[in-house]
Amino acid sequence: MREIIKAGITERKDRKPEFNIQIGGSESEMSYALAKSFEMFISQAAKFNDKSFEQTKKDYLEAISVVISTIHDTERK
Repeated sequence: MREIIKAGITERKDRKPEFNIQIGGSESEMSYALAKSFEMFISQAAKFNDKSFEQTKKDYLEAISVVISTIHDTERK
């Protein structure tokens, strides 16, 4: 098994924690790894919240759209 996605949080005494993510591999490997991790997250969230997979996916995609837009807007300033 290859490591495609590697993520971590770096904490230092004099700074805020930083989230780091490294993505490697081919474009198809990266796409599959990201999609699979989202699918696993959505499945777990659906079970936890006692909702259908489809409803949880819809809610998640709506929420992630808001988060990405906020990050994009913040970084443009």
